[in-house]
Amino acid sequence: MKVLRYFSFLLVFVAGCSVFPGLRVLSGEATSDEALSAEVVELSDLVMADKTGDTDPSLMAAADRIENADPNVDIIEIRKNAEDDTFVVNMLFNPPSDVDTQTQEGLINLYSAIQQAMELTWQGTMRESEGTSALHVSFIAPQGVPTLDNGGLSFVGVVQLNALIDRSDAISYLSGPRGLADFLDLIANGTLDYQSPETTELYQGQPNHPLFMIN
Repeated sequence: MKVLRYFSFLLVFVAGCSVFPGLRVLSGEATSDEALSAEVVELSDLVMADKTGDTDPSLMAAADRIENADPNVDIIEIRKNAEDDTFVVNMLFNPPSDVDTQTQEGLINLYSAIQQAMELTWQGTMRESEGTSALHVSFIAPQGVPTLDNGGLSFVGVVQLNALIDRSDAISYLSGPRGLADFLDLIANGTLDYQSPETTELYQGQPNHPLFMIN
């Protein structure tokens, strides 16, 4: 039954991949023009590589561990959000080269990469996230936007995926079997609130971790 639900879930995403702008960017189907609306140009001062501010060294160490374990991610923000009682991790995500959403194998490779990034993030921040009720992970794509003021490209972040899970549920999940079908079950049963924005959503957080994926 789980196998049937797993493939049914994949088929839904195969059919719906073109519907969600975030997933289209994530899978490489969308171009910058398709992914960004005109309002992005007005917000082109949001330069991804500009990071300042003091941060808890333990959070920096956690981000470094996750990046070392997964070459597909580059964490740009990691912090406790006391107002929302959540632990927040925002990352750039670069899908592996064998991702092709036109084939079932390629789609499985994509979701396996997402699963790995998500699990490593939950696992790698368990100590640092103590005292919060939920874990929030966002996948972001850097997009170049031509600007008139500097005569070149500026970078903005387009949110591809938002994932929210109760910390207790993440702990329970990490303690059991963790195949792709188990990960997709988290989404199917609503334990993991997993959303791709239906309209362009720009990252407007406060980057606090060094960026190396792009110049």
